Amino acid sequence: MAAALPLAALVAYYHDVAVQLGVRWWNDPNYSHGFFVPMFSLYFLWERRRDIAEVPVRWSALGVPVMLAAAGLRMFGHLIFSPYIAGMSLVVMLAGAVIFCFGLRLTRQLWLPIAFLVLMLPLPTPAYEAVALPLQRFAAIFATRVLHTVGIPVLREGNVIHFAGKSLEVAQACSGMRLLIGFVAMGIAVAHLSKRPIWHKSLLVASTFPIAIVANAVRVAGTGILYNTMGEAAAEGFFHAFSGWLLFVIALGLLALESFALSFLFAPRNTDKRQ
Repeated sequence: MAAALPLAALVAYYHDVAVQLGVRWWNDPNYSHGFFVPMFSLYFLWERRRDIAEVPVRWSALGVPVMLAAAGLRMFGHLIFSPYIAGMSLVVMLAGAVIFCFGLRLTRQLWLPIAFLVLMLPLPTPAYEAVALPLQRFAAIFATRVLHTVGIPVLREGNVIHFAGKSLEVAQACSGMRLLIGFVAMGIAVAHLSKRPIWHKSLLVASTFPIAIVANAVRVAGTGILYNTMGEAAAEGFFHAFSGWLLFVIALGLLALESFALSFLFAPRNTDKRQ
C-alpha cells in the first residue's frame, strides 16, 4: 500500500511521456527495440527476485529530492520540447520512487533494471546525427573498397557511390544507427545474463560497437553489388529489409561466439591433483 500512491502519481504525471515514447517506437524503426527494453528490465527483476526478497524494505526520505529533481527535469524537457529529457526524467522519477518506497539497500539490487530503461529513449537529434554521419561515411568507404575488391569499378563522392551510369547514396537510414542502437541494448542484456566476470561483460558490451558497425558496412557493400548486377529494384526491395534482420542475427551469433571463446580461454582451471 505504501507504494500505491507514488505509483499512481507516477503514472498520471508521465502518461503523455509514455504515450509519446510508444508512438516513437512504433513509427521510427531506429527505436523499435524500445518495446523490448522494459521487458528485459522486468526479466532482470524476476531474475533477482530471491536477492530482492532477502533485503528488508525501509522507506527513505532521500527519494524525495530525487523525485523533485525528476519533476523539474520533466518540466524543463517540456519547455524546450525535448522528448529525450522528458523520457530521462521518467527513469529518474522511477529511481526516486523506488528509493522512497523501498530504501537504498533494495535500490542497489534494482539499479540495473532501472538504468537499462535509458536504452529505450530516443537520442536527441544532435547526438543522433553526430554518430550517424561518421557511420554513413565509414559505410560508404568500406563498401567502395569491397566493390573495388570484387572487380566493380566505382567512384565515391562523399556518401554517394557512382557506378557506370548510375549512383547509390548511402543515406542516413543506411548509417547503421538502427542496428547499432538495438544491438548495443541486446549486447548489454546478453552480457548481464552471461554470469561472467565483470571484465568479460565489459568486453562483450564494448565489442557490440565494432560488430554492429562492420555488419552494417557489409550490408551496404552487398546492396552495392546487387545494385550493380541486378538493378535498383533488387537492391532496395526484399533484400534491403531482410538483410537488416539477417545481419542482426549474424551479429548476435558473433557475440555468442565471442562469449563462448572467452569462457573457454579464461575458464578457471582445476589445479588440484589427486594422489
